[in-house]
Amino acid sequence: MTQGPAVHPGQRVHLAKEIDRIGHMLVNRWERPLAAHLLSLVSRLEAQLRAADVSDFLNEIHTLARLLQGWLQQAEGLLPSERERYGQLRHLLGVVSQVGMMQRSADPDAETAAPAGAAHPAALAKLYLWLPEGLEADALSRQLACFGFDVRIVRQAAGLAQEIQRAQPAAVVVYSDFSEHDPVLGLAQVLNHDSPLIFTSPRRDFATRLQAVRAGASGFLDWPLQAYQLVDLLSFGDLGERREPLRILIVEDMQSLAELYSRVLSEQGVEALSETRPEQVPALIEQFKPDLILMDMYMPQCNGMELAKIIRQQRLLDGIPIVFLSVEKRQAVQLDALTLGIDGFLTKPVEPEELIVTVINRARRYRKLRSYIVNDSLTGLLNHSHLHGELESALQRARRDGKPLSLAMLDLDHFKTINDSYGHQAGDDVLVNLARFLKERLRRGDLIGRYGGEEFAIALIDTSAEQAWRIMDKLRQDFSLVEQHAADALFQQTFSAGICASGDADDAATLIRQADEALYRAKALGRNRVERADAPTTTPPPAEGGV
Repeated sequence: MTQGPAVHPGQRVHLAKEIDRIGHMLVNRWERPLAAHLLSLVSRLEAQLRAADVSDFLNEIHTLARLLQGWLQQAEGLLPSERERYGQLRHLLGVVSQVGMMQRSADPDAETAAPAGAAHPAALAKLYLWLPEGLEADALSRQLACFGFDVRIVRQAAGLAQEIQRAQPAAVVVYSDFSEHDPVLGLAQVLNHDSPLIFTSPRRDFATRLQAVRAGASGFLDWPLQAYQLVDLLSFGDLGERREPLRILIVEDMQSLAELYSRVLSEQGVEALSETRPEQVPALIEQFKPDLILMDMYMPQCNGMELAKIIRQQRLLDGIPIVFLSVEKRQAVQLDALTLGIDGFLTKPVEPEELIVTVINRARRYRKLRSYIVNDSLTGLLNHSHLHGELESALQRARRDGKPLSLAMLDLDHFKTINDSYGHQAGDDVLVNLARFLKERLRRGDLIGRYGGEEFAIALIDTSAEQAWRIMDKLRQDFSLVEQHAADALFQQTFSAGICASGDADDAATLIRQADEALYRAKALGRNRVERADAPTTTPPPAEGGV
């Protein structure tokens, strides 16, 4: 079929807004000329979407057109009731006008493009490091490997772009002395288009840092580069968000519309999950752990107000921001929703930019505020009280799903010696290094918390005791290779761990007690080892140095 002339997305947006305006005039009062005008607008939108080869929502557009045609064909005295207009017409208007306004995000020439460096979760552990000949980074590569990074050193600046095409990394780290003929500066704009670009340099002056910013740098670190500094930069702020995207749960009874919102947000590096069944939402919240819930206010099985009340009844879910997305334009109804504890109200059709800014900013603020409440201030891991609550929920979920869960209690060996020999700041640095190490090496779904002092707890989801032992023993070996810094001194640190499986415990408190008993056994048997609560003493590992 021959397509008509291309339609600029801006024309379609204007048409969608006009459909919404005229349509809601018709919702409030029936006028035959208004209905005829609305039908012509809907027909034009249908033709434009066909020309753009977009067929996802043509069924909804057909339904709206047939509804209007049916009303116009009725006898003069047979008018659609206010209930019909408010129900059928308003719902279809919300879908059709929203489609016209947001479909541009799928266009190749869309005005709203995805930002450079959107998240690519599959490549989070890869790092490219460009260094000129003569600078060595073998020790740095080994340290970063301990934290779980695959480091590729590139010596030719022009080869970086080719490497990025093969596999997109978490970041590109480039050495520069910011001289006039530095080859990497000429490639900077190309390199930072697809991946975060981090400069490392022996120069520290303001002019150099300004030059790095203008070259598109996402970060600036001193040379010689320390592994823990790079790990910190990649874990927090904008770069941390790229590696652990904001999570948005979209609750919308129309799958096609939910997918449209999801696509718009995903293009901004957000991890969006859609659900059409309200009854599945509480379980999904526990599993997905969203930073915000975007919810349709009117759904046939359960409306948004009712679902929001169900969510707010659960203590661990009470603080998650909920933003309603609805065709509801009455201020009184919106105010009622806000008094329920709803955090925002977006009226369909919503501009893509408004959706993006509202959702991302509120989700980002919630994640930051939540970290202050639930995380330990030094390590950034779950604090003691929230670890208990999350562990209890994870244990109940594992039992419900018939899946294993293992808990590891971990304690740094001879930690008092660190404080006595190097000072409390060095001790704090070791705790932070262990936290960084665990967060990089373990899965996002695993629970990691600071249980108290130098003791940590790790809940390994869907993991048997035998698997947990192998994981923790590998972590034990690798952590002993991480260089710890104290003023001018370098040293290694080890830990001991005890493991218990969920099948051996009735509740979280029992699980912790049994894992702790295994930890005490590991300590008594010489430290720097991992013991299981349900297994005989394992063979002691070879000595690997440590404090």
